[in-house]
Amino acid sequence: MDEILKVYKSSNFAIIATTIIVLFFIIIVGIKLKKHDPDKPPKGILLLAEMLVSWTNGMCQEALGTRWKKFAPYVLCEGMFLFVANLSGLLGLTPPTANICVPIALGIVTGVIMHISSIKYNGLKAYLKGFLDPIPIMLPINIFSELITPISMGLRLFGNIFSGTVVMTLIYYVLGQIWLWVIPAGYIVTPFITPILHAIFDVFLGLIQVYVFMLLTVIFISGKLPEDCLLYTSDAADEL
Repeated sequence: MDEILKVYKSSNFAIIATTIIVLFFIIIVGIKLKKHDPDKPPKGILLLAEMLVSWTNGMCQEALGTRWKKFAPYVLCEGMFLFVANLSGLLGLTPPTANICVPIALGIVTGVIMHISSIKYNGLKAYLKGFLDPIPIMLPINIFSELITPISMGLRLFGNIFSGTVVMTLIYYVLGQIWLWVIPAGYIVTPFITPILHAIFDVFLGLIQVYVFMLLTVIFISGKLPEDCLLYTSDAADEL
């Protein structure tokens, strides 16, 4: 029980730290953006922000068509939070996404946005009618499918991040035993193995999970938009 409490305390602290880091990044970018000369190319943190915004906008334009501007800020903030959260393991913290409440909450928020968007752009009548497709008897299955989609997104993210945390914990245990029983081997093995493993589980796999979650978000939202919204043209986007 004490070990479980330690994990939850660590993940709660990581959630707070992750939120503060993301907010601090946004505030700093906002302050620098106000002082920046638009005639000069961005540098430093502004260049990083521009790259993130451009990449997210491209993903949203491709999947969400003319309505991409409505959803790009959420997708970007979601990705930034997950990026910092997944990398918090490098600081010895339990990644917030290893706490099942966090990815489930993100999935539920995405699900709420999906259904609100469907009602807004398709109309309430068409939204409700969609639960009866292709035949009315499918109503219970369609309702269950809509409820389980955002939860499955969260469970998928949780499973991948939590499994990486478990693997790293086991590896640290084994390395601790090496330190106890074969001290010279511990001096040789530990400095080389741990950076590689953190690069794989915390950085590489963490970035992949961020990209996949963002991609699933825009795909599921696009599935709720009418077809005429999904055909992106620069002229149509400028009118929004």
